[in-house]
Amino acid sequence: MEKDIEIAEKYFRKYISVGEIIAVRDLKALGVKDPEKVIVELMNKGIIEKGEGCFNLVREKKH
Repeated sequence: MEKDIEIAEKYFRKYISVGEIIAVRDLKALGVKDPEKVIVELMNKGIIEKGEGCFNLVREKKH
């Protein structure tokens, strides 16, 4: 699963905001076995956040 997380993180860094359905479809096409599970893991790590029908890359907060 670590490889899948790496693939997904790279994907979301390239596409900073993407629709839910498209994200799942694209991640499957990239070889991620369980995109929904990987997306939840990225949200738990604070890398992406869920918007209205989309996922967004969490931007670094400036101090």
